[in-house]
Amino acid sequence: MPRKKPPIQHQSKHSGIQNCLGNIQEIDSALLHHEKWLKDIHRSLICDGNPNPDDLQEDGHCLCKFGQWYYKQNQGGLGSNVRFQKLENLHKLMHDKVRNLLVSKTAQSPISMGAYNAFMDNAIHFKLETRKLQFELIEKVCTVDQLTGTWNRHAMSYKLAQELERSIRTKEPCSICLMDIDHFKKINDQFGHQAGDLVLKTISQFFTDRLRKYDTIFRYGGEEFLLNFPGTTEEQLEVTINRLRTELQALPISMPDGSIIHVTASFGIADMVSDIGIEESIEHADHALLCAKASGRNCVCVWKT
Repeated sequence: MPRKKPPIQHQSKHSGIQNCLGNIQEIDSALLHHEKWLKDIHRSLICDGNPNPDDLQEDGHCLCKFGQWYYKQNQGGLGSNVRFQKLENLHKLMHDKVRNLLVSKTAQSPISMGAYNAFMDNAIHFKLETRKLQFELIEKVCTVDQLTGTWNRHAMSYKLAQELERSIRTKEPCSICLMDIDHFKKINDQFGHQAGDLVLKTISQFFTDRLRKYDTIFRYGGEEFLLNFPGTTEEQLEVTINRLRTELQALPISMPDGSIIHVTASFGIADMVSDIGIEESIEHADHALLCAKASGRNCVCVWKT
């Protein structure tokens, strides 16, 4: 009877980000185990070595070192990753094919070239897909802000360029908003940097939970965030941001010492248009943000040409 696999358990976005580096290293280790397994298989097929009894079992894909790592990871942060899920069928299919080869070898029956090539094609495909998973995690580490879980500035230029190109192609508006947390230094000074980090994470999660699936939030630097809103005019965005600003103002944030604080933010909005480019559009949003700060903070200003 095939062994029962543990259920997939999903982790939070922040937890997944924190585990990325560990997962990258574990994939390296798992692939080393896979390569050793592959050598043992060839030794059994070519050198008349005795096959590992586990490789003759129907659940051999669960028994090998890679399989043990894989099904443990179903509970450890990668279970919800689509590319990770794809590996299961590839890994099982590879073991099914090699089991047939080993059965033929054990029975002293000839192994067809087609069956061997199918197994090797599967093994190569499996390794490539595993490496793609690893590269995906590396990209995530390089482009995601480790504290807040938002995209960082390295990712911002690329993603904003994609949205600008889409806006030009579809002739739909695209607006950006630069946000700065008001009096953030006072929070650090009064409660400490741990509290400041907590505020940054809370606010970034606040906006992430309320944005549409195709809106994007980036950590621009320090206590500043840049938000991108495809298909939205400056006027429409002003209404949305004012609503979010009011909700943010009412949001209670628990400090490490048990006290509750409320924070506000200032916002600058600008249109992202092709004739001036991304950098100048961000400059416009920055000027609008300065206007919001000069107007007493906790307000929204829109760049007007």
